[in-house]
Amino acid sequence: MEHMIGYDLARGLHIIAVIAWVSGLLMLPRFYAYITSSQAGGELEQTMLKAARNLRMIILTPSIILAWAFGVFLFATYLVSDWARPFPEILGSVPHWFWGKLILVLALSGYHGFLSAEGRRLASGQRRHSERYWRLMSEVPFLVAIAVVLLATLEP
Repeated sequence: MEHMIGYDLARGLHIIAVIAWVSGLLMLPRFYAYITSSQAGGELEQTMLKAARNLRMIILTPSIILAWAFGVFLFATYLVSDWARPFPEILGSVPHWFWGKLILVLALSGYHGFLSAEGRRLASGQRRHSERYWRLMSEVPFLVAIAVVLLATLEP
């Protein structure tokens, strides 16, 4: 049976989705910093709230879905190589670096959820964090992405 999508194409699409996702996660806290520093109800606040919502809906939501979908596909492709073995044995053969990468990606997904919830709070007028906080938070996805990429490429 021929696959509809090959491994290399899936890997490329996974990387593209991850780039879009992490880019959005880098931008969104900066938007929140601008919202936090702006006058409540002012033009800048309204513009940035709209930009943040569009970023979440147009870039972040589709890219996290695609990144996970292609990632699961790639992982399943890796596991399918030998279905004759018992499943616990197959899982046991997965390299340790992969589990570290998975934990970091789950954490990044949780961070995405946190940012989405905070965006809704900002839209309702709640400003729970400072501009400085959001500027610092904009660095988190980059640091996690560094670790994920190094785990995936170096396979320690």
